[in-house]
Amino acid sequence: MEKIEIIPESIQLIKLSDEEYFSDKYKDYISNSRLGLLDPDEGGSVEKYNSGFQNKYSESFELGSAVHALVLQPKYFFISDIRKPSSKLGQFADKAYQYMQNGLLEDDAIKQASIDADYYSGKLTEKRLQTALESCRPYWESRRKNQSFIDQQIANNKEPIFLSEAMNHKFESCISSIESDSKIMSTLHPEGFLIPAESYNEYAIFAEMNVTLKSGKVVKMKIKGKLDNYTIDNETQEITLNDLKTTGKPVSFFMGNWVKPEGSSNKVWYDGSFQHFHYYRQMGLYLWLLSCALKATRDISYNLKANMLVVGTVDFNSKLYHVSQKNIKKGLDEFKKLIIILAEEWTKEQ
Repeated sequence: MEKIEIIPESIQLIKLSDEEYFSDKYKDYISNSRLGLLDPDEGGSVEKYNSGFQNKYSESFELGSAVHALVLQPKYFFISDIRKPSSKLGQFADKAYQYMQNGLLEDDAIKQASIDADYYSGKLTEKRLQTALESCRPYWESRRKNQSFIDQQIANNKEPIFLSEAMNHKFESCISSIESDSKIMSTLHPEGFLIPAESYNEYAIFAEMNVTLKSGKVVKMKIKGKLDNYTIDNETQEITLNDLKTTGKPVSFFMGNWVKPEGSSNKVWYDGSFQHFHYYRQMGLYLWLLSCALKATRDISYNLKANMLVVGTVDFNSKLYHVSQKNIKKGLDEFKKLIIILAEEWTKEQ
């Protein structure tokens, strides 16, 4: 019988920055997103898993990161008043500026940034370069003029976030929507009745597990997860896992919908982002890891809950969705299936 068992003494639940979480220090740990490269239902394969992620820039990802930072860690980040160029040109501008700050001449910094940002890498003609520089130089000059202020903020553990004008508008609209949503805000910051509830943001979980295959072989594997927020209510004995998502589609479609096509009397189910990106696997895995971590330090048996806190980057609506136990189980079943596939592959290589 195949089974997966967490090794209790291996569990670490620690507050950690994204930079360290994604660093080489934890590269041997399996993440939920990496499992997506393995999942055949997501177009994955063993080959894609072994190749790892291909760096692809997305301004929407940049926006999502900014929303996460200011909602979950407002003490450690701020949105700069300096506006950078939009889309991939903005990434190019950031990388070139950093290289120049580190001592490279502008021409060398531009060449390297073009490669790193994949901005016309090897195809940066003179005309394209001049057009790019017209947008980048005012941004670089503003950065230089304000560098002492920025350095002071960094020294005070407050990192700047630079956005384009369009992304800043979307960012402000998203933040306004979230902050005006009483359900989301009270879920992230529960008060409790007599005893204040505990709330934790941006904690990472690392653990080792023994995976037993049908053959009887036991494979030791490492797993990790980055939790947006979790709360502990000791009065109601509830642990709630909350995950903040931004979506470029209407928020009402995030969890999927039954829709009656025009001219039809029957409704048809359409998957939303929750199904498309297999977020049920993420929530199932993270809730399991969190419960294992807290069992190792607390004697009380807690009820487990999970929520998706969603804000739209187009309609700027926000909504809290409860994740059902059915979806939690579905996610854990899928996680187990993928881990077994991976463990079997590892035994072939030994």
